Amino acid sequence: MDWTDRYTTPLAEVFTRGHKLALEHRVELALLKALGKLGKVPAEAYDEVKAAVDAGKVTLERTLDIERETHHDIMAMVKAMGEQAPTHGGLVHYGATSQDINDSVMALQLGECRDELLASCRHVRAELTRLAKAHRTTVCIGRTHGQHAVPVTMGFKFANHLYELAEAERFLERVKLLGKFHGAVGTFASLGGSDDVKRLVMEELGLEAAPITTQVVSRLHLADFVFALSAITAALERLGKEVRNLQRTEVGELMEGFGAKQVGSSTMPQKRNPHKSERICGLARVVRAQIQPLMETVALEHERDLTNSSLERVVLPTGIVLTHYILLEARNLLQKLCVLPEGVERNLRAGKGAQLAERIMMALADRLGRQEAHEILRTTASAGDFEAALLANDKVMSVLSPEDITSLLDPETYTGRAPVLVDEIVAAYGVEAEGTKGEAGVAAAAAAAAGEASA
Repeated sequence: MDWTDRYTTPLAEVFTRGHKLALEHRVELALLKALGKLGKVPAEAYDEVKAAVDAGKVTLERTLDIERETHHDIMAMVKAMGEQAPTHGGLVHYGATSQDINDSVMALQLGECRDELLASCRHVRAELTRLAKAHRTTVCIGRTHGQHAVPVTMGFKFANHLYELAEAERFLERVKLLGKFHGAVGTFASLGGSDDVKRLVMEELGLEAAPITTQVVSRLHLADFVFALSAITAALERLGKEVRNLQRTEVGELMEGFGAKQVGSSTMPQKRNPHKSERICGLARVVRAQIQPLMETVALEHERDLTNSSLERVVLPTGIVLTHYILLEARNLLQKLCVLPEGVERNLRAGKGAQLAERIMMALADRLGRQEAHEILRTTASAGDFEAALLANDKVMSVLSPEDITSLLDPETYTGRAPVLVDEIVAAYGVEAEGTKGEAGVAAAAAAAAGEASA
């Protein structure tokens, strides 16, 4: 399929049959090792089966051949392992049910993916940190409802995105990855009613054991995982929207990097489309769409039905790989993102002072009262020349001098705590980019990004 080739990452390997089979072997060996320690099977059973696995005798090809006959992937794996250990092969899977293997393997897969996703999040935060620091005092116009509001700084914008992504990461960090060795319906009956096997297997695998299960671990933790992916990609979608909107022709404050031979349109040669931002926004919607089917698997029947199995084989790889792709794309976007000073300055001054109406209102409020000051500014803000309208207003001039008005209408001096907030957020959530050393590294990276954007 085109999309699985176009939007893939190395994390897709985690969900291949070969990788899953290797994890299944690992879980089955952990079981044999635990059983041997507890005296339930000969200790030599683990050594014999492990030697066969390590020697590469238990192959994917043979496992798939058996699966075509049994129509059961776990039994195929068990038989393929067992036939390579003539003496003790019959003890493979002793006391276990398929879902003991599947759920423990899934926890291992999700653990691998989480480590890589969190590392990618940190890489994106490093780029946001760099941009927040580089543009800490780059004053630009803030917007609410798509309209000019009051000045902020470009660094303040990046600091907001930095904070949001860091908070979204915490959802993923908190997700429980639970293994299981509770038997057919969760009662440990096949294991003599003892949870010793579970304890030893989970210790060997480095997993947390679910405290109670049916045949499966509660699917709530899987839904939690996908929600965390949705939070991360939603934070990056907001970043993508910001870049897209500020790259509009009539705005021109940001520009995605654009290669010397890159093409924006097959028919409009002048186009430089924000394709990375658009791709991030589009795929984030697909990731969010994985939440509903995952939630459906929470309500399985009785001690378990099979409706979750096929669904999870589609939803989890899709959500995880696309999230990883979005993170990689966001990092690349930020590394090459260019802030356009001329567009920033033009838009900052476009309101001819009206964007400072709040500041004038607050200066008048002590003498005229806030409500009257608000009404004066509401009626004068729509004037073509806001400063001239203020100078012509007797009530305004009874409080402020012309020099006061000129000073108050300087947007460079009305950013509040924005630069300080940048410092605070960077200190709390920032990540130093690899290969950079403080402001010098930031400046070099920004210059490189600007150079590629103009190529």
